[in-house]
Amino acid sequence: MELIDIELSEFTRRSRSVVLAHGASGLDRGLEYGERVLLHTGGDEYRTAVVADIDFDLEDTHYRLVLGGRVPAELAQEKTDGTVASVSGRVSVHDIADLLARSGAGHRIPMQRRSAQRLLFDR
Repeated sequence: MELIDIELSEFTRRSRSVVLAHGASGLDRGLEYGERVLLHTGGDEYRTAVVADIDFDLEDTHYRLVLGGRVPAELAQEKTDGTVASVSGRVSVHDIADLLARSGAGHRIPMQRRSAQRLLFDR
């Protein structure tokens, strides 16, 4: 999961959406539509986000990110390190955080929501 350092205004936090230029992201590769990323918004605050739109112009690529929930700093560090969640029969905080991140993305992006509904209800 990619980690992006970004400052969020109060308006952006309320609207839960931000536009990010690839050149300002510090990433080595481009992001994909629907990809989940982790935003470091200052101090110990981390948030999930999903790439909801991609726009290209002559100078740069721009991503519209839909903001998700806050993530504890310890969990954010594990996600960026690629640590695997527990596989025991018990449910951990990390498992719940993964579940919430996935479900939030599906509700905010119409194409993903339609795909999920087809998978669940068209049987």
